[in-house]
Amino acid sequence: MRHTLLLYTVVLALTVGCTGRNGGETKTVAQPSDTTYTQKAAMAVYDYQPERALQIIDSAVIVGNISEVRADVERARIYSMTQAHGPEGTCLDSGRVVGERLLAHDSLKHDLNLRQQLLEILVYTARMQQDTLTWMLRSHELVDVCHEQGLQTEALRTEAELGASLCYSGQMEQGMTQLDSVITALRESPSFKFNELDAFIIASKRKIGVLNSMKRFAETLPLSHRIKELLDDYEQHPDKYHDGSHREPKDSTKRADYIRFYRSQAQNFVTAAYAALGERGSMEETFYEIESTVRDATTREHQARYHALEQQMEAERQRADAQRNALIAWGAVLLALLALCFVVVVYRKNRNIRQKNRVLAQQLTELYDNTRPAAPAVDADLQSTSTEDLYRYIRDEVIRLQLYTDPGFGRQSIIARFHLTKDVASRVFSQGSDHSSISDFINNCRLDHARRLLVSRPDMSIADIATASGFGVRTTFTRSFKVKHGLTPSEFREQQEQS
Repeated sequence: MRHTLLLYTVVLALTVGCTGRNGGETKTVAQPSDTTYTQKAAMAVYDYQPERALQIIDSAVIVGNISEVRADVERARIYSMTQAHGPEGTCLDSGRVVGERLLAHDSLKHDLNLRQQLLEILVYTARMQQDTLTWMLRSHELVDVCHEQGLQTEALRTEAELGASLCYSGQMEQGMTQLDSVITALRESPSFKFNELDAFIIASKRKIGVLNSMKRFAETLPLSHRIKELLDDYEQHPDKYHDGSHREPKDSTKRADYIRFYRSQAQNFVTAAYAALGERGSMEETFYEIESTVRDATTREHQARYHALEQQMEAERQRADAQRNALIAWGAVLLALLALCFVVVVYRKNRNIRQKNRVLAQQLTELYDNTRPAAPAVDADLQSTSTEDLYRYIRDEVIRLQLYTDPGFGRQSIIARFHLTKDVASRVFSQGSDHSSISDFINNCRLDHARRLLVSRPDMSIADIATASGFGVRTTFTRSFKVKHGLTPSEFREQQEQS
């Protein structure tokens, strides 16, 4: 009966070890979106999706979110702390290879914090592989790095690892002395906060492991009970232990998981000690506590799986929404492009129509002028007038009446108004003036009129001035004005305003 009960106790202890979580975290962190490639995103999922975490780290390096050195540190952590690929030994070997290679990197010689993180990973890997010599070597290095940064509690935590490694390497007395020294220093710490609490639990666990290997079970009971007492006090007075360290649980859920995890380990130690000592009553009492812890742990695990499934479904829904929104956005862009093309086509078509209409209007005007009854060549009173006098007369009349402001006013209009023949009109302007043609004269009148408006009418726009001066197209006005004055209308106006 005693052997059966002892076997059942061991099975329950192993069950608690399987359902507990190292570090007290639950699998309730949401899966990051596929477009988030950061260290934080990888570390949020590495403990239950290590392959996904490694993919995120690789992508983060490609897009430049983290450096290659930081990526290798996180790869070593994922390989060492999880079953990233293959058997456990393969994962540990991969983590160790990556970590050992990084130790020689120049950037880690100056970044003590990053070197501390890497050494913690290598210490854990060596301990899990039962490589005592490497465990001791890396622990010594980690203690030195902690002292350099002034992290006394972290140094004590690592000295506990060093003491345990000394015990397992055969230096039992020296190792136990160092473990006792660490536990005493932490117990008597003037500021016993969470970081000291966590270091005390780790140091106590290392000493309990050594004592169990020596079959000194009775000596493990005070340490195990002390762990339970501290956890009970932490559960009741969390603010008393708050220090904001990176090891402290960030919320009540993670704090509860932390307490349950280490409390179950302490109960396992107590149960194993009572079983080995043959104290059946105490063993059964602790056994029932473990049984209750197992039920709670199983419930929590089912709840965590349920929440993880919920979060996975929510992530799938968000991805579907993102894809739908992307399709809608592309559809909107396509419609906008089609609308823009339509507007361009309509604009070009209307512009061509306006140009054709202007040409047609000019042709109709000329046709009308040509079909009017012809004058008797030249008025009698102008017959004997010289070409210079006739030009001045025509010029004065055109300017006085501002005939040039009519966009349709042209060569045929002058011939018809002053009863000239085409030959006489051409001779008047080519021989009696400085203008090469009638069109040049009219254009010059319009430009002079526009120049006067630019100076006297600052309230008028350039387009309005072009229209008021007889130009049908603004671009023609701008081009002609610049040819004559060397400046565009806008530049001429600015020059006049400045002067």
